[in-house]
Amino acid sequence: MMNDLIFAEQSQRFKVYIPGYLLIEIQKQCILAYPNETGGILAGKYSRELDCAYISELLKAPPGSKSGRTWFLRGIKGIKKKLDRLWNKKTYYLGEWHYHPDNSSTLSNQDIKQMFSISNNPNYKCPEPILFIVGGKQNSWEYSVYVFPQCEKYIHLNLVELHS
Repeated sequence: MMNDLIFAEQSQRFKVYIPGYLLIEIQKQCILAYPNETGGILAGKYSRELDCAYISELLKAPPGSKSGRTWFLRGIKGIKKKLDRLWNKKTYYLGEWHYHPDNSSTLSNQDIKQMFSISNNPNYKCPEPILFIVGGKQNSWEYSVYVFPQCEKYIHLNLVELHS
């Protein structure tokens, strides 16, 4: 079993909790896609205080997604129906995840543009989307988490805790 991860901003304004079982699923998707990028959607809930996002669902790359060694374009086929079904279970769109094979988990300029576009798009109903990036490859994974508050600079969260 893999440890759960918690990422947080120094001020603790933003925290993201990712359970180990989802990390294993993300790693499986990365291994299947290697040597190309892949990605998908993160869904879950917020704490009562709205300071921590608990990721509980992972949507893998939907049909229509396209990718190469250094790029990924998430498709949209079937996404609305899946997100509506999750919404009815009080599980919400929290952001995106994707994989940088054989590379660091640092975000790219394209990642920044895409996430600011999402944070400013009212259709997403998510003014502070999360971006979870997996870098590296099997047996040498690296993770980075970013939050993109609407009309603010993005925030890089640091790994603060491992829960077993």
